[in-house]
Order: sequence, then structure tokens, then C-alpha cells
Amino acid sequence: MAGSFIEQVMYKATEKKLRQLCAKNIKTEQSVSLSPRRTGSYDIFAEINGSFFGFEILCRPTKGKLREKLAYLPFVDKYVFVIPSNSLSLYRKCFAKSFGPITRPKYFPSEFNNKKLCIWLCDIEKRKITVCSRFNKVMNVSTKNRP
Repeated sequence: MAGSFIEQVMYKATEKKLRQLCAKNIKTEQSVSLSPRRTGSYDIFAEINGSFFGFEILCRPTKGKLREKLAYLPFVDKYVFVIPSNSLSLYRKCFAKSFGPITRPKYFPSEFNNKKLCIWLCDIEKRKITVCSRFNKVMNVSTKNRP
């Protein structure tokens, strides 16, 4: 497993969480055919309670990268983005009942509003997964279909 320190921490935290969930057949870099001329791979592929999960670990995620990776969604039962907990904060839902956000929140397009799409947030300092939920429960996702 080559990569940056953050990437190594995220891989180890993900694998630890998968062991806690009693995952079977954990494979790294599982390839998949996206179209006749294009192939790709999940960073981690695992079976949990008879369902197949594909994981994409992104150290520096952007909305464009996440949208590009949605092509892998139809091939698994659940697709999970693993990102650092301090990234994409402008897209994150605000749960505090304080004075409100300082900046106007940003929204992901409605294609991210899929029940198969999940997100795991990894705290790099604590070296563990802190949030495991559906994508639209953690991030702001538009409900309107935009062209």
C-alpha cells in the first residue's frame, strides 16, 4: 500500500472498521468493467452480510472526483466514499442549533441522492472512522433534477 500518510491512515481505518463489521472476502484494487473500452477498480471490495460493498478512498475529494466515481455505483449493493472528516465542509449538513452557518451551504447534484451511496468520514488524528451513514444524511444534496 503506497501513498501518502493520510491515505495509509484512511486505508487502515477502513480495514479496521470492516473487520468490526465482520466483512468477508476483503479485496484491494478489485477491477470492474465500466464500459466495453473502459475499466476501473474499487480501492476496497468486501462482502458484508451477503451484500457487496465497493469503497473509494479519497484523500483530497472534490465534487468533480466524486461525480466521476459514481460510474462504479451500479456494480455493487452499496458504494462507499471514504473521505477525511475535515474535507468538503461547505457541503456538509449543519446539525448545530447555534447562530447558523457563516457561509451559504453548497449542494451536490441530485444524482448523489441514491440509497446505495454511503459516506464514511475518517478522523486522521484519531485514526478511525467517525461517521458511517448514507451520503444524503451527511451532505447537502439537491432534490431537484438539474440539466
